[in-house]
Amino acid sequence: MGEPKSPSRPHGRVTGVRGALTAAVVRLGPADRRLLSRLAVFPGLFTTAAVRELTGEDAAAALARLADAALVVRCGTRFRLLRVVREYFADEPVTTTGPVSGADRERLDHLLAQGADPDRLTEALAICARYGDVRNAGVVLDALGDAALETGDYAGAFARHAQSRRLAMRLADPLWTAESLNRLGLLSWLDADFGTARMLCAGADAIAKAQRGTRAKRAWSRALLVRGAVALGRGEHTSAHALLSQSFATADRVSWRDGKAWALGQLGLLALHEGDTAGARHHLRASLRNHHSLNARWRVASQLESLAAVSLADREAEHAVRLLGAAAELRMRTGARVPPVERAARQRLLTAAQDSMPRARYAHLWSTVTADELIREELDERKPPARVVDPPLRVFAFGRAEVFLGTEPLLPADWTFAKPRELLYFLLTETDCTKHRIGRALWPWCTDAQVRNNFHTTLHHLRRALRRPGWVTYSNGRYRFDRAAGCEFDVDRFRNALRDTELAPVKWLATAVEVYRGDFLDGVPGEHWIAERRAALREDYERAVKTLEVLRRRA
Repeated sequence: MGEPKSPSRPHGRVTGVRGALTAAVVRLGPADRRLLSRLAVFPGLFTTAAVRELTGEDAAAALARLADAALVVRCGTRFRLLRVVREYFADEPVTTTGPVSGADRERLDHLLAQGADPDRLTEALAICARYGDVRNAGVVLDALGDAALETGDYAGAFARHAQSRRLAMRLADPLWTAESLNRLGLLSWLDADFGTARMLCAGADAIAKAQRGTRAKRAWSRALLVRGAVALGRGEHTSAHALLSQSFATADRVSWRDGKAWALGQLGLLALHEGDTAGARHHLRASLRNHHSLNARWRVASQLESLAAVSLADREAEHAVRLLGAAAELRMRTGARVPPVERAARQRLLTAAQDSMPRARYAHLWSTVTADELIREELDERKPPARVVDPPLRVFAFGRAEVFLGTEPLLPADWTFAKPRELLYFLLTETDCTKHRIGRALWPWCTDAQVRNNFHTTLHHLRRALRRPGWVTYSNGRYRFDRAAGCEFDVDRFRNALRDTELAPVKWLATAVEVYRGDFLDGVPGEHWIAERRAALREDYERAVKTLEVLRRRA
C-alpha cells in the first residue's frame, strides 16, 4: 500500500526541482553532504542540541552553511529541512552500529522521561538515528506526532506518523504497522478526510484481527473507533452504533481508558443526533471523566462543547454558553485548535447559543466561569446517580424499546452489540426455550455450530449488561427469564390486563390500551420473530380497542 497523502500536504514538485537539488547537494563538501543526509531523520523542527546528539559534535557552523545554501531553513533558534530535501534522502538505509548503551543509553532514557517536550524528543530521535535504533525511533516519532496533533499541527503529525509507519514496515512488525495506520487514520478523520481515514483503518483492522494479545485488541479497538466516527460523520447511524459499541467493549475488556474515552465521546454524539439527550449526557460525561483523568486537555475542550450541544437541545441555554466559554478558555490556555471535523458543528452551536439570549447576557455567562469550575461541576456536582446494587429490572417493548436497572437506563454501550438485547426480549415473551429454538429465531441463517457459538457469546453479554447472571436460568435443557427477582415488563402488564377482563372488562381493557404505547419493538432491527410478535400483539390491541368502544357505548 503506498503512503497516503496528508490532507494538508501540498502536491509534489516538478522533476526539475529534484535536478536543481541534486546540483546543490553536489556542490557541498563531503562533511556537509553527509550531515544533510542525516538531518532527514528529523520530520519537523530540530535544535542544535539535537544535531549534536546525532553527530556527536558541534555542527553550528555546518548548519549555518546549509542555511546559506537554502537547504536548511532557520526558524528562530531552531531549524527545519525543506520537504523536498527530506524526501531526497528519505530512502537511504539506516546504518545499525549496535544497541544504545552507556552514557547515551542514560541520556536517551532521560530524554524520553521528559514526556511530550518536542525539543527533548527530537534529541532522543537523534540518538536513535546515530545508533540505528529503529524501534525506539518509532516510539519517539509517535510521541512527536501525538504532541503535534494536540496543537492542531495535522501536517506535522502526519509526517511523523508516516515516518514511523515506514520504520514499522522495514522491521515487518504487524502490530506496529497497524498502530501507525490507525494514527494516520485518526489524523485523516480529524482533518475531515473520511475516505482516507476509512481506507487506513480498514487496513489496521485486518492486521489487528489476525494478531493476539492486549496490544492487538487495542489496535483493533482504535480501528473500529475511527471507522465508527467516519460512519457517524456520514450519517450512517446503524453502522456507527455497531462499530462504536464494539470499539468501546473491546477497549473495556483490556482496560484501555483512552480508547474508552474516545468511543464514549462518539457514542454520546450519536445519541445526541438520535434525539436521546439523556443518553448523550451520560456518555459524554463518562468520556469527559476519562479524558480529564488522562490530562488530554484538547479532548476535554471538545467534550465540553459536545455537552453544550446537549444542554442547548434540552433548552438549558445558559448552561450551554457557560460550557462553551469554558471550552474556549481551555483551548486558549493549551494552544489547541478545533479539529476541522468539528468546526462546522461548533459554529452552528455558537450561532444557536448567541441567538438564544441577549448579547450582554451571553457575554456575561461566557466570561464569568473558569474551565476548572465547569469540569468539576460536570464531573462532581452534576454527575449521574450512583448505580443501585442489585436493582429491580424494568423493560419496555411497546413503542420505544427501553430497559432500566432501577432508575438507570441501559445504553447501547452496555449491551455491546444488538443481539443481547434481542435475546432479552425473546426470553421475556417466550417461556422455557431450548437453545435450538432460540437459535432458529435469532440466527436463522446460521449453521448449528455457528448458532452455538453466537448463543453463548450473546448470553454472556446479556448477563453482563444486566449485572446479575441469575436473571437467565437453565434447567432440563431449557432457558427462561426469572421474573421472580423483581422484573417489570410492559408486555406482561398488557397480557395480564387482557386476561383479567372477565372480572372488570372496561377497567382492564382500558389498562391494556393505555399500556400499549406503540407497536412491539417499533423500529428495532432484528429477526422475523419480532415481526410475528408485533403483528400478534397489534391484533390483540386492536381487538381490545374495538371491544372497549362497544362496552363504553353500552354503558
